[in-house]
Amino acid sequence: MTTLSHHRRLALTLAAAISCVGCQGTRAQPLRDEDYPGTLQPAAALPVEAVWQQHVTASWRGPDGQPQERGFDAAVQRRGDELTVLGLSPMGSVGFSITQRPGSVDVVNNIPEQMVIPPRFILLDVQRAFFPWTPEDAHNDSDSEVVTDRDHERIRERWEQGRLVERTFTRDSGVPQGLIRVAYDWGHGQWALPERAVLDNGWFGYRLTIVTSSETRLDEGGQP
Repeated sequence: MTTLSHHRRLALTLAAAISCVGCQGTRAQPLRDEDYPGTLQPAAALPVEAVWQQHVTASWRGPDGQPQERGFDAAVQRRGDELTVLGLSPMGSVGFSITQRPGSVDVVNNIPEQMVIPPRFILLDVQRAFFPWTPEDAHNDSDSEVVTDRDHERIRERWEQGRLVERTFTRDSGVPQGLIRVAYDWGHGQWALPERAVLDNGWFGYRLTIVTSSETRLDEGGQP
């Protein structure tokens, strides 16, 4: 299989996972930024500067109702006031990169096809899964439940022994209906991110299983 076909598969993986948003029969309509409500946090809201190597598995139901699944490698980096998300082909080349900077989102797309999913969708899922959303002093080493209203959403978190184990998002308006739920497994005590996060997006009908294989902290010069 050629690198080009790897890139094409990478592009279609996430696109197929949430293309049901605009489906009419079996034909998907283009997705727009405004289809996915939410507010991007600044990159610096993630308290650790690091590079995380990950594998993402996207699961959804196709137009015929049958379960579908695709996987690809990815990397997330927070450095200074920049957040970068990379989609990698099985050959290790970069299919796309999305960089959030203050006031802008920059995209480099090495995939021949136009990206079907707005880059903001991908950034939102990364932030919903991994960024802090509730006040740090609202939880401690004991078991607790924290509820926060923020940016027209209710965010509910469940903590056990000082570790976040579940987080949900619901819209105050009820549109979209349902909730986004993220469940966490922590395998490395010193890591800032969990070893495994499963994001069930009930608004659009897909699941992302994100397994982090490494966390490399950046030094003051921005190098791993």
